[in-house]
Amino acid sequence: MALSTTARFMLAPSRGIGPLWHSLVAFGALSLSGLVLVTLVAAPPVGAAGHSSARASASAKAPSGVEVVGWGFDEPWAITADGTHAWVVNRGKSVTEISASDGTQTRMISGPEYGFNGSMGITSDGSHIWVANANGQSVTELSASTGALVRVIKGPAYGFDDPWAVTNDGTELWVTNESSVTELSVSTGALVRDIKGPAYSFHDPWAITADGPHIWVRNEGSVTELSASTGALVKVIGGPSFGFDGSLGAEGITSSGAFIWVTNDLANSVTELSASTGALVKVIRGPRYGLDDPSSIISDGNHLWVANTAGNSVTELSSSTGALIKVVNGRRYGFEGSLGMAVGGTEIWVANSGGNSVTELSASTGALTRLTSGSRYKFKDPDALTFGGGDVWVANSAGNSVTELSAVTGALVRVVRGAGYGFEGPAAITSDGAHIWVANTAGYSVTELSATTGSIVRVVSGLTLGFNYPDAVITIGTHVWVANEDNVITEFSSSNGGLVRTINGSAYGFDGPDAITSDGSHIWVANSSDNSVTEFSALSGALVRVIGGSRNGFDDPSGITVAGTGIWVSNEGDNSVTELSASTGNLVRIIRGSNYGFGAPDTITSHGAHIWVVNQGGSVTELSASTGSLVKIFSGAAYGFDEPSGFATAGGRVWVANTNGQSVTEFPVS
Repeated sequence: MALSTTARFMLAPSRGIGPLWHSLVAFGALSLSGLVLVTLVAAPPVGAAGHSSARASASAKAPSGVEVVGWGFDEPWAITADGTHAWVVNRGKSVTEISASDGTQTRMISGPEYGFNGSMGITSDGSHIWVANANGQSVTELSASTGALVRVIKGPAYGFDDPWAVTNDGTELWVTNESSVTELSVSTGALVRDIKGPAYSFHDPWAITADGPHIWVRNEGSVTELSASTGALVKVIGGPSFGFDGSLGAEGITSSGAFIWVTNDLANSVTELSASTGALVKVIRGPRYGLDDPSSIISDGNHLWVANTAGNSVTELSSSTGALIKVVNGRRYGFEGSLGMAVGGTEIWVANSGGNSVTELSASTGALTRLTSGSRYKFKDPDALTFGGGDVWVANSAGNSVTELSAVTGALVRVVRGAGYGFEGPAAITSDGAHIWVANTAGYSVTELSATTGSIVRVVSGLTLGFNYPDAVITIGTHVWVANEDNVITEFSSSNGGLVRTINGSAYGFDGPDAITSDGSHIWVANSSDNSVTEFSALSGALVRVIGGSRNGFDDPSGITVAGTGIWVSNEGDNSVTELSASTGNLVRIIRGSNYGFGAPDTITSHGAHIWVVNQGGSVTELSASTGSLVKIFSGAAYGFDEPSGFATAGGRVWVANTNGQSVTEFPVS
C-alpha cells in the first residue's frame, strides 16, 4: 500500500434546534435496488477493555459488491411503532427500522432520493411510514413492509414551512408547520387543505395528535382543537390556569380517549384536558412525579408515559386519574436526551437522542425489555483508515477508539479502546505492516499497537517530542513522522519511541500542516493555511524547497501523496488536484473541472497506476497517475458516502471512512 495522508480532525456540527449530541451507531442490514449495503456476521465475544477475544474467520465469504459497514442511530429524534417494527427518524438524514420482537435492526434507509433533511417527525398507519423533513420542507412516505420510497411530497402548494410534527387519523395526514397545519390524503398524498390564519393561534406548533373526531395541536403557549373531518377550528385553549409553558422542540401532546394530555417542559408539569369540552381537569406537578424537562408523551390506553429529557427518566401515570404509577430511571435504561416515544403492541419505545439509542419497556410493568445502543463496530466520527497486518484499521476521532475489520470479509475483528491506549481525538492512522500508529490530536501523543493482536505497544508522548495537535502521521523505515498543527514536524524511532528530531522554523514554511507523505528519501508536507508544500530530506531533515505561488493552484491543500515521479495534492478550497514533479518540484498539471466530480477534495492517495481522491461532498474520484485523466467517479446512494474522509486499499478493495455517516464503505478497485 502506498504511503498516504490522513484526514483532518473534525467535530460533529450542530444540526439546528436542540442540543449537540455526538453519535454512536447501531448495526443492521439494508438492501436497496438489489445492492447489499450491510452484511454482518455474528459478533465475536468481547473481552477486557473492549477487545475481541477471537479474530474474525478468514473463511467467511468475501463481499463482491458495495458494502457499507456500521450504521444506525444518529440523533434519533422521533419514533413510531406498528406492532411488528419500530421506526426511528434520525436527524442525521436517515430512518432506522427495528424488529419489535428482538430489537435487531431490519434496515436503515438513507440517501438523497428520500429527501430526509432535519427530519424530526414520524408516524405510521401500519401500511406506510411518513417522515416530516423540517429542513427539506417536505414529507417522505415509505412502505412499512419494504422500506421502499413511495413518494416525497413537496412544493409551495403544500404550505410546508419547517414541518416538524406529523400524525394521522387513518384517512388523513396532519403536518405542523411554523404557523400552519397541512392536511394530506393518506392514500394519495394529495393536498386536502392548508390550514392557517390568526384565528387558529398556531405559534411554533411542535406536537400534534388525533383522537378520531378531533385534531389537537400543541402550540408554544396554547392548544388548538380542529375538526378532523373538516379542518375547521373548534377552539383555542389557553390562559394561565392551564399551565402551558413550553419551548420550541420540547412540547408533547397525546390523547387517552376521554382526556388530552399536554407536557410543559419549562414548568415541569403535565396538563390534563377534557377531550369533549377542552376544559381544564388538572395540572400535574411536583417533585415526586420526576418531571424534568418533560417533552414527549404517549398513551397505551391504560397508562401515560412521559419522557423527561433533562431528567433521563420516564414517568408513568394512570390515564384515567393522572395518578403516579412509577418513575423509571437508572443507567441500565439508557435514557439520555430522550425526545421521542411510541407505543407498539405491548411495548413502549423511547428514542434517546443524546445516547443514540432506543429503549424498549414493557407497557404492562415498565420493566426494561432491551436497550438497543451503539454498534459492535463502535464507529464514532471515523476520520481515517489504514491497512496493516491483513486488516483495515479505522480511527474514531469522537469515540477515542480504533476499529479493526477483516480486509477479506469486512467482519469486525475487534474494537480497541480504554484509558490505557491514550486515545484522545485519534484523527490519523498509519501502519508499517507489523504495527499500527495512531495520532491523538487532542492527546498530544501517538499510540502504537500490534497489527497482529491489537494490543498496546506504547503511548509516545512528552513535551520534548513537540506534539501539539498531531493530525497526520506516516512511517518510513525505522522512523515515524508526525505533522503537528502548531507548525512542527516530529520524527521519532519506531523501535523505542525515542525522539530523533523536531523540525520547525520559518524557513520551512510550515503553516497549518495538514498532510504528510514520503517516497522514502524525501518528505512532503501540505500547508493548508499557507497554500504551499514543503519538501525536506528524510535522512537529515534539511530543507529542500518550499513550493508555493498561485501558479501551482494550491488552495487549502488538505491531502498529499506520492505516485511514481509525481507528487499529488488535493486542494479543498477550489475543488482541484495539483501534480508536481517529485524531482524538481515544478508544476506538472492542475486538474479541475466539473467533470472530475471534485467536491471539497480532502484525502488523496495512490494505488497502483491510479490516484484516488476522497471528496467530502460525497464521492470518490479515480484518476490515471500517468496522465491525470479521469477514470471513474464513484457516487450515489448505494455507496453510503456521508462526509467521506479516510481512505485505504487492501486486497483489491477500496475502503472509505464516512465521518458523518458513522460508517465505512467498501467496494472493488476498478
